[in-house]
Amino acid sequence: MKRVLITGTTGFVGKNILPLLKKKYDVFFPSRKELDLLDENKISEYIRNNKIDVVLQCANPNPVKNPDKDNLTTMFEDSMRIFYNFYNLRGCYDKMIYIGSGAEYAKTRDIVKAKETDIGKFIPEDSYGLAKLYMNELARNSDNIYNLRLFGCYGPYDHSSKFITHAIDCCLKKEDITIRQNCVFDYIHVTDVAKAMIYMIDKEPEFHDYNVCSGKGIELFEIASIVKEYMSSDSEIKILKEGFNKEYTGSNERFLKETKGEIEFMDIITGIKLQIKHEEEVYEKKSC
Repeated sequence: MKRVLITGTTGFVGKNILPLLKKKYDVFFPSRKELDLLDENKISEYIRNNKIDVVLQCANPNPVKNPDKDNLTTMFEDSMRIFYNFYNLRGCYDKMIYIGSGAEYAKTRDIVKAKETDIGKFIPEDSYGLAKLYMNELARNSDNIYNLRLFGCYGPYDHSSKFITHAIDCCLKKEDITIRQNCVFDYIHVTDVAKAMIYMIDKEPEFHDYNVCSGKGIELFEIASIVKEYMSSDSEIKILKEGFNKEYTGSNERFLKETKGEIEFMDIITGIKLQIKHEEEVYEKKSC
């Protein structure tokens, strides 16, 4: 059984994929207190002592979600330092798979079904996207580091500011569903990220970066309409600014071609229904 180290298991992606990966691998998931990811020596000791085969790097400094632990002014440096620590230790494990972002394509423009070959044509202006772009270049030039690039991802324990969760919460509270500005997004359910992770762990990938996305754009207004329909809600949908914001969609052709149908992504309606059920349960517990 492969021994897998997962970082960031208190975060959205890590928290969701952990129970699924536990069913298949011998999983190690230390907390921040148990393993300081900014300390290369401590990471090296942990990997060697636990004979880690695969690293799943899901941790990423986030001052919005963790204001008491992460700092906006050091986010770029901390992100790169964590990645470099694992990168420098790449000879100590078989492979590392980490979470990338569509922000690598530079969100200052429309990103329309972007392909992996488009990376680097535009340089991100934000520190998050720039850090992910640098990581991708290192991964591409490595022997055993792989980037799973996400666009829109949703599921249980998502932050309340994320749109699908926001729309559901508005309906539960019988409030208007507000959209700052309509736009086209590419959403994938977080359980599909776990499927992609498992595939990458078990196989020898041809490339070092993959867009893991639905490959299908959907308007925020349409998502709000779906939520309203399946919640039988009377909430109104209010778009605060006219027109469309920048599109954010990717092409998943590379990933689908390589996996050859082994992975079937969840359709958006099924995923929204699951998210509604989860948020209803959370809301009910809070109301007790």
